[in-house]
Amino acid sequence: MQASVPRPTPRGMPPLLPWQPCLLAYAAGILAVAFFLPALCALFLLLLFPRPMAGTPRLAAFLLAFALGLGAGFLAMPTPPDTTPACLAKVQPVTATGRVIEVDPRPGNRQAVLLEAVRLTGGECQETPLPGRLAVTIDHPVFDPVPGDVLAVTGRMRPTSGFANPGATDFAFLRRLDGVFFRTFARGDRAQVTRLSQGHNVLATWRQALRARIAAALALPPDAPSLDEAAKAGRAMVPALLFDDKSGFTEDDLDLVRRASLAHTLALSGMNVGYVVALATALVLGLGRITPGVYLRLPRPLLIVLVSAPLVVAYCWIGGASPSLVRAGLMFAAFGLMLLLRRDKALFDGLFLALAVFLIVSPLAVFSASLQLSALAVAGIAVFWPPFVRLTRRIPGSGLPRTALLWTLGVLWTSITAEAAVLPLLARLFGDWPFNPWINLLWLPILGGVVMPLVLGGAALAAVPGLEPAASLLLTAGADCCAWLMRALAAFDAQGLLVSHAVLRPTWPQIIGCYGLLAILALAAAGRALPRAGLAASLLLLLAPTALHCIEDSQPDVSVTVFDVGQGQSVAVAIPGGRRLLIDAGGLFGSFDVGRAVVGASLTDGRPPHIDLAFASHPHSDHVKGFVSLLTRFTVDAWYDNGGTPEGDLAAPIAAALAKRAIPQHSLAAGDAVDLGDGLAIEVLHPGPDDDRNTNNGSLILRLTQNGHGLALFPGDAETRVLRKLAAQGHTLQADILVVPHHGSSSSFAKRFYAAVAPKVAIASAGDSGPYPSGKVFDALARLGCATYATNRNGAVTVRVDGEGNIKRVETQR
Repeated sequence: MQASVPRPTPRGMPPLLPWQPCLLAYAAGILAVAFFLPALCALFLLLLFPRPMAGTPRLAAFLLAFALGLGAGFLAMPTPPDTTPACLAKVQPVTATGRVIEVDPRPGNRQAVLLEAVRLTGGECQETPLPGRLAVTIDHPVFDPVPGDVLAVTGRMRPTSGFANPGATDFAFLRRLDGVFFRTFARGDRAQVTRLSQGHNVLATWRQALRARIAAALALPPDAPSLDEAAKAGRAMVPALLFDDKSGFTEDDLDLVRRASLAHTLALSGMNVGYVVALATALVLGLGRITPGVYLRLPRPLLIVLVSAPLVVAYCWIGGASPSLVRAGLMFAAFGLMLLLRRDKALFDGLFLALAVFLIVSPLAVFSASLQLSALAVAGIAVFWPPFVRLTRRIPGSGLPRTALLWTLGVLWTSITAEAAVLPLLARLFGDWPFNPWINLLWLPILGGVVMPLVLGGAALAAVPGLEPAASLLLTAGADCCAWLMRALAAFDAQGLLVSHAVLRPTWPQIIGCYGLLAILALAAAGRALPRAGLAASLLLLLAPTALHCIEDSQPDVSVTVFDVGQGQSVAVAIPGGRRLLIDAGGLFGSFDVGRAVVGASLTDGRPPHIDLAFASHPHSDHVKGFVSLLTRFTVDAWYDNGGTPEGDLAAPIAAALAKRAIPQHSLAAGDAVDLGDGLAIEVLHPGPDDDRNTNNGSLILRLTQNGHGLALFPGDAETRVLRKLAAQGHTLQADILVVPHHGSSSSFAKRFYAAVAPKVAIASAGDSGPYPSGKVFDALARLGCATYATNRNGAVTVRVDGEGNIKRVETQR
């Protein structure tokens, strides 16, 4: 009997070992804990692709791996508490005492701190244990906590269940992965955060001391002139590259970096570890030049691994051993092991080995966006590098010019293949595509060859007493390079070169289909036969959602969605033909962009970034702040407002966006109407000529009608006086759907108005930070036989109406 001989693998295709497809099935099983149908479809598509080695696993092995992943995911998933501690029923400040396990410096001088073993005191809480961990946002901190410290934080404790919207990020689920079920906000400069005791984590204490020494080395002399904004950002980049500390940046700085496609350079991950390894490689090559005989004792690859290892460990420690950095360190270890084992596809096999370690030790890591992006980027580079090598062999020439050309093309090819591999997931996660590989081509060599050696060398010198001047010289030189980068980016932006487009966020079938097609492209580049079934399934997954949307848009139905935007309001109206109206866009205090992360994310779920008509009911920030990013990133056909001026510093960016995009602007008043076609229209009931357009009572009150029948009424933040006046004047207010005025506040309580509207469904848009909606408002509506909903209780609420004007169903996210 003849022994089976492994089939030869075509040149250039990384060979999948028999266990590697099973690892993918295992990962799909973990994902199935939260996304069962998508994970099952991914497993099915995987089975349609050939496994290029003999001994490939059978179907039973795949199903077993999937089941093992499903079990591991269920066991690892933190269980949310059944109830909230009774003492938190009243929304009032209490004091939480707990031990610090994680500190994440954020832009704008903020800290995100994670506490465990939390107990509550104050109010009705008497040493009450808090289930799970507590996420604390500290604004203007007066000290830097380190893991192991015990803090007392005074603030309002709230559940993490917020921003539950269709097709958008499930923030509560992401918090659940970390065992966090409650959150709070505190001001450090108002004595709301105190350190009760310091931890005994020696490594964390040493790291904090090193941060202080580096900050001192970067500090300006007392008589030095003040820095410009670019220089400040350049100095902020040093602690970002070393400690993952972005607190010195402004939001505008980070937005500039993101639109230049350089955000990955500030995320301590595999690329930064790669720079450390490159530095170690340069040291080994230099040593080989000085003493060539060293290679006779140790092979150069082994020597590089041995020299890199302590440097990578040190860098992981300096970076705070964040999950992404630890994963990058483990990937390096796996790649090093593959090199030592002389695997010809060390990058690909090392990636799978590292993933296996991650997912066995921490199954829930599969949900980490940073791990997903890192793994996809490395896989893209590994899969598409062999074709690049074959192509470059045809390039004529020799010597330094050819080497420089190949190096330049290699950097560009690496950037493009990594971007292509992560593009579908990036589009889903962030909803835009800042694709500027030419800036990566210019900056990455400077970052890796100049800035990182200066910064790492400066950090090493700063740790040695007496070498502070030398450390300051190197660190300042690195900061100056970063400052010139920021100046260059500002100049590029002024010329309109930093292009960032909002894009359709692919749905899960489309993402799976995209990666199926990328896998087929990899097979084609390797000269392998294409799996026809896999190709057909990938195309079906990619195109089916768009076809379904086209069918849905052809129906005469209307839908009204009140988004869950916290203490604000945003309402989307979908009408026949796929047209969409947006009435307000929400907005919160602080830097969180509701327009981008919540409203825009939901609007682009499987659909292009387009708004037919945008309405601003009145110019308060909780209704219009979200428009800043939407007007900049979306195509908007027309803008309607009440004639008021956006409050605070919102007027300038909104006006600039409207002018830059040449969006037609209209100010509405009582008596106006907007014809939507198909028998649909928007009637304007308020404000009148004498109303102050900058106040709640100057809000647009809009009535959506279909052939004269009232479908929905949107009163903005109009208060009792205006509502009573409308009802008394005999205006036709009838509407089946009522967006409750002013978030359901008692200041807009008006029984006569409710009776005139006679709604079947009433929805209040409210956050969890105040007494909204008022009980008496909902009681009065309930007595009229109206079903009541609130976004802080139900998440986003969607009401679907058929072509005859009848309510078909009400959908909630919770």
